Amino acid sequence: MELASNIDFQSLHSLYEKEKTEKEQLKAEVLKLQGHLQKLLQTVYGGKSERFVPNTAQLALDITAEPAAPATDLSKAKKIEYVKTETPKKRNLPELNGYLEYLPRVYETREPEHIPEGAQKIGQEEHLVVENKPGEVFLRVIVIPKYKLPELQDQDSIQIISAETPERPLAKCLAGASLLAQMLVDKFCDHLPVHRQQKRYERNGVSIPYNTLIDWTGKAVDKISILGPALLKEIIGSSYIHVDETGLKVLLGQQNNKTKKAHDGYLWCYNNSLLKLVYFDYQPGRGEKHTIGILKDFRGIIQTDGWRVYEGVAAKQKDITQICCLAHARRKFFESKTTEKDLAEYALTKFNALYEIERRCKEQQLCYEQIKNVRQREAIPILKELQEWMIAQYTTLLPTSPIRTAIVYSLERWERLCYYTNDGMLNPDNNPVERQIRPVALGRNNFLFAGSHKGAERLAMIYSLIGTCKLNDVNPYEWLKDVLDKINSWHINKIHELLPHNWKRNNCQQPTV
Repeated sequence: MELASNIDFQSLHSLYEKEKTEKEQLKAEVLKLQGHLQKLLQTVYGGKSERFVPNTAQLALDITAEPAAPATDLSKAKKIEYVKTETPKKRNLPELNGYLEYLPRVYETREPEHIPEGAQKIGQEEHLVVENKPGEVFLRVIVIPKYKLPELQDQDSIQIISAETPERPLAKCLAGASLLAQMLVDKFCDHLPVHRQQKRYERNGVSIPYNTLIDWTGKAVDKISILGPALLKEIIGSSYIHVDETGLKVLLGQQNNKTKKAHDGYLWCYNNSLLKLVYFDYQPGRGEKHTIGILKDFRGIIQTDGWRVYEGVAAKQKDITQICCLAHARRKFFESKTTEKDLAEYALTKFNALYEIERRCKEQQLCYEQIKNVRQREAIPILKELQEWMIAQYTTLLPTSPIRTAIVYSLERWERLCYYTNDGMLNPDNNPVERQIRPVALGRNNFLFAGSHKGAERLAMIYSLIGTCKLNDVNPYEWLKDVLDKINSWHINKIHELLPHNWKRNNCQQPTV
């Protein structure tokens, strides 16, 4: 009994509370690390789909916690390093000229429009243009006969007539419009790096130096870059666009040193989902100053993800209203499903109900006003119920819980997430612009980086034009071939007519694949 009386219960209680607090902190840290681990494993090994089949039983809120998945030992992972030792080939134009004599030739003759009677042919010129058919490279020989006019008594000199000399897409370049178009489509549509194109030409018996292909590709993009400002003007002139950005490695050479370093650049994407237009702008960074230059002339609504830069731009531009993406909010809950399954699935079920409303509106082909009425009647009650549930759950979850992070993300942007219900023209999410960024990711997996800031700007321009082709169901090869043939003689005040969507209207009689 004396032993019991000497026990300090207050000290024991303090120790208990201390141990309890430490245990909760460790539990929160474990949940956080497990969330990071699951996200890493999903990125490396898992699929990208965010498909979720709702379970209606979850709506009863009879929620029980499930044990977290066991941690994975990453110490057994092997590290693999690659060292590139091959040196780039030097440009060798005589090698290209040597192969021209082995190419099959297709002749065409261009006669003068009016040949006076008695004119005598005294010779001809031959202009060589390397052309391309899908799977075939051939040499088109344009024959231009020359004619000497009959001499008259009052003439002091001999008069010679001939057809006009053909204008090449690129000055002093053998590549024709079809070959240049195919090269651009191979690289920027099919993500085929230039060195793979070179190997393919070699398999067909044609050897074109690597540096020559690089030079032709860059100059062809520069030639059609004049269309860029016209495309941007049409996008910025609208009242509703999507904006997003994606990373792009840019290889930079150090001064007085042969080593090179990679710079983290960004392609900023501006998408008009209503007019089906897209514009990429390369910038060396991701800050506010790198997008406000384009958005300074915009008046209307921009739909973005939760990146704080867009909030700053909208705050400085009084005529810009920034709204957020419902899919990004949903993705936060989807990512927390591995650690807090029941809570996440309840939220995902609500998001699915919102998207089911959008699906029905699309299937019924409702007008904007009808879509707005459906959203006001059906979507707003679901959003209100979801908001009340988030507020209730917020106070019961650990601060580092992934599901709490998802709730905080949504509640901080709630008005901007629900803004789409006020106008049937608006999308609930930013998926249209993310679909335009997807080809950039495919390209990065193949050619890894841009060779310079100039190369990154070219990349942005050609992605803009080819992306607009795809949005408007225009065959990019046919469009590029026609535009490269015409652009040198096209009036600058009508340059917008060559943009893919305008070109399609003007060439509606021509079939596109």
